[in-house]
Amino acid sequence: MYKKKGFSEQTHFIGIPVSIELEELVEECREYMSSVYGCHSGYGTPPHITLIPPFALADGFDGRDLLEAAYSAADECKALNLLPLQVNVCGFGSFSERTLFANVQDSDGWQKLYSVFCKKISSAIPAAVKRGGRRFCPHLTIANRDIPSGAMDQALKHFAQLNLNESFTADSIAIYTRNSGGGWKEWQRIDC
Repeated sequence: MYKKKGFSEQTHFIGIPVSIELEELVEECREYMSSVYGCHSGYGTPPHITLIPPFALADGFDGRDLLEAAYSAADECKALNLLPLQVNVCGFGSFSERTLFANVQDSDGWQKLYSVFCKKISSAIPAAVKRGGRRFCPHLTIANRDIPSGAMDQALKHFAQLNLNESFTADSIAIYTRNSGGGWKEWQRIDC
């Protein structure tokens, strides 16, 4: 199993796959950040909107437990008319100097979707979800952790020229697993 020194062994995360058009745009943005600023962190992950961040599947639990909980969460979200979800991606933003992202417009639907998934996953697999005190902020990561100091403002000015304003219907949830090279791959997709 893949393990980075200083990091816990993370095995799974749950996300929303994006449209082909947004996937292509994110890859182009990643290529720009790589060629201009030397960024590579996170590029082994398919473009997605993270719902439940990476976690280690604890001893005594396996992928079937996670899949069952994810199906249960998706079913509850469908019953509450939270899925499928209209997703609007407008412009770019950042979390300080650490993460550059395409901005997913927040809504009550996102917050409720997140809440249901947190409840169902943490109920089935204790310690998998670490909610903290921050509000869930849906976003589509372009670059993170290895952005050079002082580069964020220039990168945001560059990406602002794209006038990003895309929408798609999120009609599936994906569970991702770590691959042998340390990146992530889609393991299971739940259609909604």
